[in-house]
Amino acid sequence: MNAPQLSSFQDGHADQLFGNDLNHQRTTIEHESLQRRLQYPQNPQYQNQQQQIQQQQYYENQPQQQFEQNVQSIFGIGQSQPNDEVMGSNTINNMNNFYDGGYYGPFTAANTKDVNTSAFLTALCLNAVVFAVLLGSYELFRRWFPSVYSPKSSTDGGRRTSASLSGAPSPSRNKNAESTPAVNINTRLPLGWIPGVARTSWSTVRSSGGLDSYMFLRYVRLCFRVTATSAIWACIILMPVFATGGSEAKGWYYLSMANLLQGSSKMWIPTAFIWLQTLYVLFVMNEEYKHYFDCRVDFLARGDGMVNCQQHMYSLIVERIPYELRSDRALYDYFNRLFPRKVHSTAVVLNLPDMERVKHKRQRVLRRLEKSTVSLEVRGRRPTHVVGRKRVRCCGIESAPVFSSFGGKHVVDDDSVLSDNRMPQRGEKVDSINYYNRELAVIDEKLLKMQHEKIELAQKGNDSVRASQWISHAIDRVSTAAESTLGSPAQNDGLITGFDPRRRKPLLLTILDRLGIDFISGGIAYIQQNIDEVVDSVVGATMSSTGFITFRDLQTVTCAVKTPLFDKPDVLVVSMAPEPRDIIWENCHVNLGWSKGREWTANMLLGLGAILWSIPVASIQALATTDQIATVPGMAWISTLNGGAVAGFVNGYLPVVLLLTIIMVLPFLFYVVALHYEDRKTQSDVQKSIIGRYFYYQLANIYITVTAGSILESLGEIAEHPSNVFAILGKSLPNVVGYFATFIMTKVFAGLPLILLRVGPLFRMIFIKLLFREKYLTQSEMDEVYHPEKFSQLWYGWEYPNLLLVIVICFTYSCISPIILPVGAAYFLGAWIVYKNQILTVYRPSYESGGTMFPMACHRTLIGLVCGQLTLIGYCVMREGFYQALLMFPLPLISIKMMDVFKNLYVVPGTCISVERAVELDARSDAQLSFSADVYRQPVLTEKLTDPQILRQRQSATEMTLERTSTDSGKIV
Repeated sequence: MNAPQLSSFQDGHADQLFGNDLNHQRTTIEHESLQRRLQYPQNPQYQNQQQQIQQQQYYENQPQQQFEQNVQSIFGIGQSQPNDEVMGSNTINNMNNFYDGGYYGPFTAANTKDVNTSAFLTALCLNAVVFAVLLGSYELFRRWFPSVYSPKSSTDGGRRTSASLSGAPSPSRNKNAESTPAVNINTRLPLGWIPGVARTSWSTVRSSGGLDSYMFLRYVRLCFRVTATSAIWACIILMPVFATGGSEAKGWYYLSMANLLQGSSKMWIPTAFIWLQTLYVLFVMNEEYKHYFDCRVDFLARGDGMVNCQQHMYSLIVERIPYELRSDRALYDYFNRLFPRKVHSTAVVLNLPDMERVKHKRQRVLRRLEKSTVSLEVRGRRPTHVVGRKRVRCCGIESAPVFSSFGGKHVVDDDSVLSDNRMPQRGEKVDSINYYNRELAVIDEKLLKMQHEKIELAQKGNDSVRASQWISHAIDRVSTAAESTLGSPAQNDGLITGFDPRRRKPLLLTILDRLGIDFISGGIAYIQQNIDEVVDSVVGATMSSTGFITFRDLQTVTCAVKTPLFDKPDVLVVSMAPEPRDIIWENCHVNLGWSKGREWTANMLLGLGAILWSIPVASIQALATTDQIATVPGMAWISTLNGGAVAGFVNGYLPVVLLLTIIMVLPFLFYVVALHYEDRKTQSDVQKSIIGRYFYYQLANIYITVTAGSILESLGEIAEHPSNVFAILGKSLPNVVGYFATFIMTKVFAGLPLILLRVGPLFRMIFIKLLFREKYLTQSEMDEVYHPEKFSQLWYGWEYPNLLLVIVICFTYSCISPIILPVGAAYFLGAWIVYKNQILTVYRPSYESGGTMFPMACHRTLIGLVCGQLTLIGYCVMREGFYQALLMFPLPLISIKMMDVFKNLYVVPGTCISVERAVELDARSDAQLSFSADVYRQPVLTEKLTDPQILRQRQSATEMTLERTSTDSGKIV
């Protein structure tokens, strides 16, 4: 369904929903009046009696009418029409005037056209065909390309990775999980893997995917429980009530609140339902939070199967380290004085851009030396190349130099390369193996020297005077001069003991304070306090304000993280250290204040972008048309192609495709902002920032797409009339249930199979197969081909918001049009099977945060629940359900309060373990014996120099046999 269709709603549709009922009531009342007049045509006594009855009813109904007028004023829908008559057709006319005039009617304000049931069934048939094709493709490809669809079970099948060849441990993998497949994937039956996936225990899921993946799957289960249970009771309670509403609505709205009469007493049924649903959601979420807290504390106390090194449980990350403590020895002495004989090691993070460049250069030289060695092994002759010639790197595979056999000044023989002290210059043709061996030796010597110097610097600190220190001294001199000019410092305020009432502030100082001199002095002090943060971040001091400290027992860790360490709260800020693989070492040296300032700036700009999101939407709708395309020279033919049929197709689908493309690009934009602009220090923190921002942008896109309006205009309207927030939500969202049902159905039949199919890694493998041959690949390149890290991750910043979008839609329509609930339950059931299969067979996490993204998803879920509650309140007001709206008014307040309750009960206590449990664990723990001082040292400082990997392991016989059926054996599969 295209965007222009969403922004145009026929007035006749509203007449179809409500006109028949209103006409029926009007006809009935007029018919009864006519019968009474025919029965008593000229009876004055009857007429007087009728007038008395009418007056009595008027006075009896006056309090009710006054109450309705007050409620209408409260919810921002204007005042009711004057009720001079309360009987007969005038009452109906007043009701019609209320909805047809300048008030917010339930269907007139949004002007949105919905997807009817016939269009939904057509889309269902089309998506069913797509579903069958995608699942059939998956069944074929998972047999042909097991390295793409089951890399966990084929990892150790006769192939060793580069880490195993070099002797280094692989901390990112669970050996127990990879030794045997977690689920039987070799079944030959179509969809035969589903029963095995469904029966797999939760403990197996956690051991195979880690706590982050485990809690992600638990969140999918939570959403399924909510939607499935709500769908069952909605079919039993709500749908029969709506079907007998008497408004003769058609299509989707026959089983919705639109089929109820205005002000019908049956509106109490959905009111009671939303109360019960809210309580059930809070109950289920509380149970999941309890389980999260238990798993989180267990992770902090005993670690996780995906984490081989448990030192992070005994370590803290320290931010805002004062300049005097920015060395390993000084930081160790300080904490050892606070906690005697409890400190194991400390490590201050250094800013090492020069070493990072040398490291990357060494990796490039080592990679090319391995490539040259493989070329010698395959071709039988020593490779040569021209120095300075560019190479092409694609999919982790680097090509030979461009035109390596042509040009070059002269060929340098082996002896001259080894005896000459100079390195060959650009344009000279050299022996590749000798050239890279010599260059690698030079880089190794340089890197070892730099490692020794930087480690020594980290131990004793930087004693040189920095620019920031010189500026601070200058400000000190100015501040001292100002104080000597102004007189003595400001006096105590009398609340401090020792106050002398006879001592008064000098008159001159009092006058200057009144003129604002104290403000200038305070500003100078503030600049002095924050000058180091700016200079460290802009200039780039070697010794950063971030460090790590490891203790010898959990009791000390718990006390240190919960106790203020310094009299100033913004100095020595400590928290539990992230797992080492989670750290982004290139950003770890950035000052916390600098990073928070950039985060605030990014939030403001991205929030403004969400408010102004209607601008790109409107621009796409205006520019993505055949009329605009025809203005491009040479494109005028598109308007008349095939009699204008192509023009209609382009106008209908091109804006939707462009809008979806922009929405798909948003997570990548948020990723770049979090990683490179805000300089976040952990991968999990980057993913959490994407979750929050992507979720709010999806809400903004729904609002603008459905209402065809602007958030900025709505905010202005709410600012003028704050109570209009209910009317704004209730006037538009309930009218497009067909659109959202079709949207979720498409995600079930097309979106979930695409997750299984893994189109990106599949096309990548086919592309590599067509362009490269295995015998020319090095061991590191083979690892990148068969086990690429970025394609084996569960990207939570992308997946959580997609789930949140569906659950928010279900909350919005659960009581208004409960037909959405079975569709949502089907989506979450399919998502549970699909993601569970991927976690067991595909996803290999490269880091572990201990499930910290789960509370964030639950918090956004409650925000979606509040949106659904506000929408139902606004819709009830539109349908004259004033008492029902007032009864539901506490629900958003309860949901918001529960957000804070869950945070205080589970999230905050889950940041560290209790002292009692720490003491118990310390009594039977000897984990500190395996600690290393280099675990939280930057990898560039501790990285061992490895030799080129000459040995290249081939694929296992099983994998080769399976993959040989789809291609020739000389190319990559």
